Amino acid sequence: MMSPAQLRLIHEAGLRVLARTGMIFKDQEVCALFARHGFTVDGLRVTMTPEQVHTGLATIPGSFTLEARDPSRDLQFGGGGLVVTSGAGPASVVDGEGARPATDADLVASIKLAHLLPNLDMVGFPLEPQDVPSGERYARCVKRALTLTDKPLEYALSTTEHVRIALDTSEIIYGTGWHERPRLFAVVNTVSPLQLEADACVAVMELARRNQALCVTPCAMGGTTGPVTVAGLVVLQHAETLAGLVLAQLVRPGCPVVYGGFSSLASMVSGDPLFGIPEYWAAMAATVELARSLGLPCRAGAAITDAHVPDMQAGIESTAGMASVIQAGVDFILHGAGILSALNAISFEKLVIDDEMVGMLRILRTGFPVDEESLAVDVIDHVGAGGNYLLEDHTAAHCRDNQRPSFFNRRRYDAWRQHGGRDIVSEASRQLEARLEAFLAPGLDATTRRQLDEYLSGI
Repeated sequence: MMSPAQLRLIHEAGLRVLARTGMIFKDQEVCALFARHGFTVDGLRVTMTPEQVHTGLATIPGSFTLEARDPSRDLQFGGGGLVVTSGAGPASVVDGEGARPATDADLVASIKLAHLLPNLDMVGFPLEPQDVPSGERYARCVKRALTLTDKPLEYALSTTEHVRIALDTSEIIYGTGWHERPRLFAVVNTVSPLQLEADACVAVMELARRNQALCVTPCAMGGTTGPVTVAGLVVLQHAETLAGLVLAQLVRPGCPVVYGGFSSLASMVSGDPLFGIPEYWAAMAATVELARSLGLPCRAGAAITDAHVPDMQAGIESTAGMASVIQAGVDFILHGAGILSALNAISFEKLVIDDEMVGMLRILRTGFPVDEESLAVDVIDHVGAGGNYLLEDHTAAHCRDNQRPSFFNRRRYDAWRQHGGRDIVSEASRQLEARLEAFLAPGLDATTRRQLDEYLSGI
């Protein structure tokens, strides 16, 4: 945990970066918008004074609700809740035969699992199906997600076409007045160091104009696209995030945004990104603490690992990364389950295992009740020294409080052996097969389904 003085130093350093070095916005309309509001603009470079940054941050809501097709699945960002979504973007699947290219069938299975798993609140586009032509891939992912789940979606908007598809399909699903409330959520990435590409600028503006939710997230790599020191890396990330959030608030003051960060160090031997290291966990905890100090909803961290199979290394690194941000008070976690190989692969078994891990960490975050009933002083007094609590009314009343379904082994060794003696990956494989067999697609009326099919088939 960082001290208030350390957080202040990082925040002030980020402000100095924006005032001295500035940020490149590769869109003339964006630069003109900054100029009209009194920012210094030199070509595509925009510099910001601390006062201008703080004015922009002042209009950001501390929390907001993202509406889902099913109102029972509405999500609260900020205010102490925790929103977790599945992984997004890998091109490979790891199974018992090793790593192989992801397919459309894998995409379907991964979305079904994300829909069914109880600790995943949102669904991203869990993988990139390599048997679908690249020009058709995004539309295919959108169609699969909108027809296989009614959980809110996390959109990755990398091109202006992606933005158009997200906006148009939202209107098909919700109707012409869909943007009256936040119903679309997207992550927009900066390009480190200190750049926002033209397509990302368009994404920020289009969502902000419609009062839709967006998360600005840098993914700088220390030593290559960012400073090699963790403090310097977090400063650069902080500056980039603040710049993107200020832009959104200039477009529409008060639009819902999330402060994001996903930076780590690169190997100085190979140049590969490293996510299973303590420095990543510390940087992500600092990301949450910075956002908290500014009163902003925050995205950071992930169940991510450098391991290539769902082994003990994967479990340690994924859990440590998640725990660091959940205990710090993060609001939103992307790549919350299933990721291997530093974002390059997904494992369905790890998807199931990570979901269980997220459920455990939720309990760690919420803690346990402390009141007169739970303190049990009268029960302790009644049982006395050397007594037994098994037959007490208090035990009967609360014996199920801490019981929850789990496929993790809780049996002693001989009973575990009698039930097959399966390790966690083998048991997770059984679990995912059972879940997929039980999948029922959420309802989507025939007219909406037809309109969606017609629209996406034309792309």
